[in-house]
Amino acid sequence: MGADMTLRSLYLPAGHTINHSTVTDTIRRLCRQATADDLRVLIDHGWLDDEVPYSEDTWNDEALTARAATLRQAAEAALLQMVDRFARSLGHRDVIRYRFDNDDEGIDAYHTGGLSWGNHPTDASEAWDIVFDTGRLPHTWPDQIGAAAGLLHPWGTGPAVTIATFRAWA
Repeated sequence: MGADMTLRSLYLPAGHTINHSTVTDTIRRLCRQATADDLRVLIDHGWLDDEVPYSEDTWNDEALTARAATLRQAAEAALLQMVDRFARSLGHRDVIRYRFDNDDEGIDAYHTGGLSWGNHPTDASEAWDIVFDTGRLPHTWPDQIGAAAGLLHPWGTGPAVTIATFRAWA
């Protein structure tokens, strides 16, 4: 069995870091307005494991609605920790940063990745899930969080982040 090569890329205006206040406000808004379906996605994908012991009742709308305030607070705390980890990861040694153009109008490109046997190849790659993980967070949340953080679209349209995986064939 071989390993895949995975590369994650994201882009910010030259010399800038993520817009922490805007992304924090966006996360708070998303979590405080989370629907039962949004909470279910967070539970199903392990973001709220400490708050939700497994039971059949966990998955029904009535149980989620009854515990919505607690679950929304837990989601907010978890995502705020994730965005802090994401911001710190931009300076990690497993992240390559380079600038397009030499002036202040340029773009800083950040890349991380490596060989993967089904898990994240770097700590930064895992930290970037908050803007990449469209399958494990409620629909549109990663894009809204990325936009609020100030991530740029590499070609002006489409998602603000990219991922490339080169599959190993055994």
